Amino acid sequence: MFVIGLVVPFTICFLQEATGTYEQAVLAPPPGHMQPIGSHMPPMSIEERNDFPDPIEFYDNYVLPGKPVLFKGTAKKFPSYYNWKNDTYLKEKYGSWEAKVETIKKGYMERAPTTMNLSKFIDIYKTESVYLVDTIAPPEPITGDVFVPKSVLCKSFLDNLVSIVLWFSSGGTRPVLHNDAFENINCLYDGEKEFVLVDKKHKDLIPIDHPSPNSPHLGYSSVDTEQVDMYKYPSLTKVPWYKANMETGDCLFLPARWYHHVHSLNSRNLAINLWWKAMPELEFREECEKKVSRLPQYESLIQHRLKNGVKLEELVFAAAFNGSNEIEETKFYRTTMLQFSDLKSTEDRIPLYRKLKNFFVTADTNGDKKLTRNEIETAPVEILDGFFLSQKPTPEKDEHSIQDEL
Repeated sequence: MFVIGLVVPFTICFLQEATGTYEQAVLAPPPGHMQPIGSHMPPMSIEERNDFPDPIEFYDNYVLPGKPVLFKGTAKKFPSYYNWKNDTYLKEKYGSWEAKVETIKKGYMERAPTTMNLSKFIDIYKTESVYLVDTIAPPEPITGDVFVPKSVLCKSFLDNLVSIVLWFSSGGTRPVLHNDAFENINCLYDGEKEFVLVDKKHKDLIPIDHPSPNSPHLGYSSVDTEQVDMYKYPSLTKVPWYKANMETGDCLFLPARWYHHVHSLNSRNLAINLWWKAMPELEFREECEKKVSRLPQYESLIQHRLKNGVKLEELVFAAAFNGSNEIEETKFYRTTMLQFSDLKSTEDRIPLYRKLKNFFVTADTNGDKKLTRNEIETAPVEILDGFFLSQKPTPEKDEHSIQDEL
């Protein structure tokens, strides 16, 4: 009896504690559980200003420290601002432009994009689930309506431009939580966007379960951003985050490798973003400083020949293709390596070969051991990180014959 008297109260107490803990867990789930991403704690605000700084100020105060900033109303100063808001204008002037169009608006774009001209897209985008996402670059006529802001109008930035992308939909898009290898200015010509931003320093708290082959901290997360399962992703409850609400005419600087989720609200939504490679220092600073006082507020993209881009076959891989539309794997390595004649030793060339191998395997989507021009054009931009970011091809003798892309 004495033993039972000791055990029973202890057992009851234990059960009460266990039951209380269970009930508490049921009544109080983790903050933000099954709610939209960012619901777990109040956001921090980012700096806002109503002008574009000059390139020196932009680099020193925002790019180098990795500090996002929202430029309010600055896109309204571009001469083409109202053109991008006008479907009739776009259809009449650029209707024949062939663009890549996604057929899914939420999550990761796993299906291959289709191709259609801009005129057809404009006819259907308000009633069908389509999302135009494509690069634009000289000499395409549409680049005459794209303007490069003052903040990047110096050699240091222009030499490192990678790509300019047009994003066009009827709204309601929700891409995955992800990050990119490149610095980014995104200008919104129509609609509204809500950004959830997370500093790259919190990389250990972000569940990137689909990493880039070149970096475990580049890629995207399969977390459902509309209903975050905080039991499955408990680290997200600890993540400090920033909020940026973009309105029509705003531009946002998003630092390289910052994690972000973007929600385009349910209305016509058109944005153009500019990507450039991360720069540990501002090359040609003195040259840039001398020109600062004379810089215009913007320049047309069509004026600039860009050095590196997503359409790699127009640059380093041009010799590899040599006029054909496809190339076999062995020839691809051999002829592309020749473009990097400054790498003399085997020790220097082995890392490049490994990066080329990774590029080939990733871009060869059908696994036929051949690369087509289209496979290179449509390869994920992330695989450039770790390849062209550390390797620069030998310049062509006739630079004016090359048309490059941001």
